[in-house]
Amino acid sequence: MNPISAYLVENMIAIFFFYGLAFFAMGLALWLASQRKSDFKFVRAIQPLALFGLIHGAHEWYEMFQKIAQLDPAYTPRVFEEIIRLGTLAVSFYMLGLFGVFLLSSEGRAWRWAGLGSVGYLGLWLAGIGLAHYTFQPGFPGAFQLADVVTRYTMGIPAALLAAIALMAQQRAFRLRQLDQFGRDLVWCASAIVLYGAIGQLFVQETVLFPSNYINGRLFLDWFGVPVQLFRAAMATLLAIFMMRALRVFEIEGQRRLQAANEARLAAQESALAMERRVGQELERLNEKLQQREKTLAELLRQVVNAQEAERQRIARELHDATGQSLTAVALGLHGVGQVIAQNGAAAEQHLRELERYATNALAELRHIIADLRPSQLDDLGLAAALQWYLREFEGHYALKTQFTILGEPRRLTPEYETVLFRIAQEGLNNIAKHAQASRADLRLRYWPQQICLVLDDNGRGFSDEQLQDDRVGWGLRGMQERAALLGGRCDIRSVPGHGTRVRVCVPLSEEVKSEE
Repeated sequence: MNPISAYLVENMIAIFFFYGLAFFAMGLALWLASQRKSDFKFVRAIQPLALFGLIHGAHEWYEMFQKIAQLDPAYTPRVFEEIIRLGTLAVSFYMLGLFGVFLLSSEGRAWRWAGLGSVGYLGLWLAGIGLAHYTFQPGFPGAFQLADVVTRYTMGIPAALLAAIALMAQQRAFRLRQLDQFGRDLVWCASAIVLYGAIGQLFVQETVLFPSNYINGRLFLDWFGVPVQLFRAAMATLLAIFMMRALRVFEIEGQRRLQAANEARLAAQESALAMERRVGQELERLNEKLQQREKTLAELLRQVVNAQEAERQRIARELHDATGQSLTAVALGLHGVGQVIAQNGAAAEQHLRELERYATNALAELRHIIADLRPSQLDDLGLAAALQWYLREFEGHYALKTQFTILGEPRRLTPEYETVLFRIAQEGLNNIAKHAQASRADLRLRYWPQQICLVLDDNGRGFSDEQLQDDRVGWGLRGMQERAALLGGRCDIRSVPGHGTRVRVCVPLSEEVKSEE
């Protein structure tokens, strides 16, 4: 034995320490990695591999402490100590085989194959140990040495080969996802496991069992000049290094998942923005359509009002030109007839006087109707004069005190504006006469440079918001508001039950609607 080999054999305790450390570190890293969320089946299968590393590392450290105890020549391993050592070795190899089964099986059948494999696996191990003991009838501690060799032959070598095959299958899955570097790391892991299992577990301690009586640790030391335990430790270190490198695939997967989530979030944001733009465009289109309809309705209302006023003008003109002249002629004729027949009797004269009075009253009523339909003052003298005249007529007709106030400098407006404001005042006064039970009404007309305001107050009974919904009260008021809106203005109505009502109408004036007096 050369000096290097002798030195290594003398320091076998250190070899066992680093041997166990390599497996324990790998097992701990794998156990932490198994807690990650991943789409790879590898992350769900590495828990048994992590347990293999932890338990196998504990087994090697256990043997290390036995080596330390053997420094005392009086030390002899006890049975329960050998049972613990053999049990940890068998369980570690079982976990290695379970890793291969999990990685090669589909998710739904992994536990099924694991159960079936465990029965055959443990059955083969127990049968091998039983057959070896039955054949050679070893005593203590030879029985445990023989069981150790059987465990490595029947469990260690098959488990290592199965795990290597599973790793080679997984590296193909990595390559399909363009993770070639991690696939190469798994190839190195598979190579290390094959060397560890097929060679490291083949060169066992020397026993009477074939082929350990020829191929054993002493032969490995003679051929290569190093203990087989050092070779196993080197393979364990190589496996731990490349397995930890392969675990970085989960970081890359997490980065890809984060990138995909960010891309999905950006896509969702872009989709939401696009949807918002489409909704905004649709709302804008609907708003334009609504505005166009409002313009159309306003124009129709304007045309209706204009047509109504034109029709009133026509009726008033015809009544004035035709019916009024006829009644005037009747009145004059009756007056002349009365003078002619005055000599024929007081009765005839009285009768004709009565006819004259009826005709005169009819003519006065007709003139009142004509003025109410379309007062000539509105066309001839303007809004202020028409309102002043209408208040006098209204006061005489309804026996209701009125007051009219003009503020600012009166000026003529376009016929459309003067007509609408007059009709609003007319509707408000009619509502007072019909519903308010008032004794007084005050009308103020205020001319501003850019607008004109009309305020109508009464001291009547007022009304509540619920009463405003009654068509007998609310219809006329809503008509006033619609007329004000027709000119782009507002009609505000405030009323308190028992304290009267105020109607305030303000409409803007542009240069287009102002006219010279």
